[in-house]
Amino acid sequence: EKENKKQKKTSEKESRKRKQKKTTEKQNRTRKQKNKTEKDNRERKKNKKKSNRIKLKNQISPKNKFIVLEFWATWCAPCLSAVPHLNELQNNFKNRKNLIFLSLTYEKPEKTTRTLQKILFNTVVVSDQSKKTESNFQVKGFPHTVLIDNKGIIIWIGQPDNLTNSVMNSFLIGKNIIPANNELITTVQNVQNISKTETTELEKITDVALGFIKNSSNQFTFSLLKSEKNSPNMAMEMLMRGRYVDFNNNLKSIISKIIKKAEMQILISKDLLVDNYDLIYKNVNKIDINNHQKIILDNLLNALNLKEYVELKSTEIYTLKVTDAKKLNISLDQDEANHNGDNDSHFVFSNSKMSTFIKKISDYHQIIIIDETRVNKNLDFILRKGNYVDLNKDLAEYGLSLDKQVKELEFNVYK
Repeated sequence: EKENKKQKKTSEKESRKRKQKKTTEKQNRTRKQKNKTEKDNRERKKNKKKSNRIKLKNQISPKNKFIVLEFWATWCAPCLSAVPHLNELQNNFKNRKNLIFLSLTYEKPEKTTRTLQKILFNTVVVSDQSKKTESNFQVKGFPHTVLIDNKGIIIWIGQPDNLTNSVMNSFLIGKNIIPANNELITTVQNVQNISKTETTELEKITDVALGFIKNSSNQFTFSLLKSEKNSPNMAMEMLMRGRYVDFNNNLKSIISKIIKKAEMQILISKDLLVDNYDLIYKNVNKIDINNHQKIILDNLLNALNLKEYVELKSTEIYTLKVTDAKKLNISLDQDEANHNGDNDSHFVFSNSKMSTFIKKISDYHQIIIIDETRVNKNLDFILRKGNYVDLNKDLAEYGLSLDKQVKELEFNVYK
């Protein structure tokens, strides 16, 4: 009996301990959940404060008001470059209660919000996913600025850089707007004349590329020609469909794109970099991307009588790693068009492959970046054009980091 009592007492004591442990664990879980909720709330408030409102167009009442209407897109680097100027104008005329600054995009609010968290907009950001407004105003490209008076009449069409305080003052008091010397489109009256008579070199070269790609009778083509002086550079990669165009770029830049390596890893003598080339490739045979890349490179080297060698060198590199997968800006629509660009202050990547992003950043900072992220989906980035410290800070906001180290690396040599 004494032994039974002792066992019973021990059992009750252990039972109390288990209950206490469960209670403590439950309290800890509750505390953690509360802390997480509070943190999420703080983050939402922070983001709400940092970002601007996105209003649907039917919430805006433009009746009897002067309107500055800016057509833009999140992937458009020149559009983002114009934002500080538009913010300044909006601030200069903030006392005009009958004036509205609208920044209109066709993109979803979820995608637009990501940009607003990086770039400060003082204007009212408007979403028209139907693209009807773009169609009504015959918008052919971004950025595109329209001034509409309080009677609903279009007074001026042009680029945001040409929208000065003087233009705004003339617009608001009903005076004729004097066009800037470098202004391509100034008023509604001359839009049609310009669109019919002036074709830029870029439009010509784009027409050549698109014409070649769409030509159904052309089954296989590889062409490499020296570029004309002062012709614009352009690259179009559609290797999933067997199409590749690269105009007015030097040999290092062309090879870098083909083999998906940073220009720092490609060694070519200076005399081979004097000329720029126009490369056109089309192959309708159903083969994978790697085979297309090999065919392009083989034909390129044969055309220039070059050979490829691989050298191992000990060098300084930077490995790109994921530190927080939750912060990765995975593109909301993986099937949408890929857009990459830059302006004086930022790089803009929309629905971009990690390899494209790495190459652009590697070439700008003149460093070699090795991808260890294992991220296969397309992403959205907005990064400052600063120094290495700025780059790492911006990457941290996307859950990424660069780690510097020295290791042996393969360099591609062409002679």
